[in-house]
Amino acid sequence: MIFIDITELKRLQHKLEDLAYYDELTHILNRRAFFEQCEAYLDHMSHASTISIILFDIDYFKRINDSYGHYVGDRLLAHVAQVCREYLGEEAVFARYGGEEFVIALPGKSAPEGYALAEQLRSQLSMRPAQIAETSITVTSSFGVAEVAHATGETLHQLLHRADEALYQAKRGGRDRVCVSG
Repeated sequence: MIFIDITELKRLQHKLEDLAYYDELTHILNRRAFFEQCEAYLDHMSHASTISIILFDIDYFKRINDSYGHYVGDRLLAHVAQVCREYLGEEAVFARYGGEEFVIALPGKSAPEGYALAEQLRSQLSMRPAQIAETSITVTSSFGVAEVAHATGETLHQLLHRADEALYQAKRGGRDRVCVSG
């Protein structure tokens, strides 16, 4: 008999999986994992099902990086992810979309339900300043919400585009607000 210790191999395999699917900074799903999970959901959802997407970003994030440095900016991103995780249920698919943008998929939820959750997150983020290196930073965020029913045949990319348009409507409307795609 020959015994081989594969503990180190398994540890490395687990680490590679983490790097492939999770954002190293925020410890939430990365964009690739978000797309995989949402595409799978869209492929298998019934004609009566819906999915809502919330796309949001941190208002004036570049100013924060420029004023306090990238270390503080990174800590702020982690803070936003942590606050959001506290309010999201297990069914939500939460990911870092890129830069200071985040995305949430809510399988089985309507646009009004997505709006209510986005409004709650927006409020919580603004009421819970990040405490970073003896600095308190108040966070405001702009949100865009879009919904699709499977029967429409709309793709994930089209849904994200509509959520992005709603996000920019929120920014044009003064920031720190939630807008729903029409």
